[in-house]
Amino acid sequence: MQNIDWDIFRFVMAVADSGSAVSAAQRLGVNASTVLRKISRFEDENGIRLFERRQTGYTPTVECAAVVEAARQIEQSVSGISRDILGRDLRLEGRLSVTTTDSLLKAVLAPHLTAFKALHPRIHLDISVTNSRLNLTRHDADIAIRASRRPPDALVGQRVADLAFAIYGLPGDAARLPDVPRVADLKGFHWVGTGDALAGSPVGAWMKENVPPEAIVMTADTFVAVRDCARAGAGLAIMPCCLGDRTKGLARIGEPVAAMQTGLWILTHADVRSAARVKAFNDHMTRALRAEADLLAGTA
Repeated sequence: MQNIDWDIFRFVMAVADSGSAVSAAQRLGVNASTVLRKISRFEDENGIRLFERRQTGYTPTVECAAVVEAARQIEQSVSGISRDILGRDLRLEGRLSVTTTDSLLKAVLAPHLTAFKALHPRIHLDISVTNSRLNLTRHDADIAIRASRRPPDALVGQRVADLAFAIYGLPGDAARLPDVPRVADLKGFHWVGTGDALAGSPVGAWMKENVPPEAIVMTADTFVAVRDCARAGAGLAIMPCCLGDRTKGLARIGEPVAAMQTGLWILTHADVRSAARVKAFNDHMTRALRAEADLLAGTA
């Protein structure tokens, strides 16, 4: 067997988890051609076949399952060492990775992140903006600022505010509706729906129950994209109040929808919560977001 580039295991696990070279590439931040090239080279150099290529996607072979199992054990060991090192670090310097969503970043977080950086210039913030829930146990990120009704048991943190959602539309559409519209009042309107990345959210569940599929003229996979389409006149849309209430050209239709309300959390893994830069960031952001509680709850 040739000397192994250990980075290949990240590619193999990503394809095995997603079943698609394109999805794996998005997760890894590379081109799909890079994923295919690396896997093909590994197969050729080691005389094994990792995936059956089918029209429905990539199906792992028996050999691939063994490689993935070994790779996950290596990943868990490396992640554990990484978390342990960070958890013992008492310096207010170094890299700190934070994952959040584009809507939260745009609506409230960016100024507070900038303020934290001004207070701690030796801490380098690495911001990952995604609707995918990065695995903090695997150390994909140090801290997550996320909407959640029940965070994973493996994580620790605080619920810093309620996060409300409401329906928005063009001012002309809002003027045609009662101040407190019922679902029946919304019939006949076009909608911008949420894509697969948001399908499992309270918003996705509400839309599935209350909005006919034929009324959804387009979908988008982030709330910022949903907002932009609605502002362009594509239809009604649901988004966080902290985003919609600050968007010129859109009007809120009714009060926040109670069925969609969730919590805003700052989360980290228990192994790293004692790190000086993690504690400093969590304390700073907790204070900052609690000061924004009315905006986040849609009552500002």
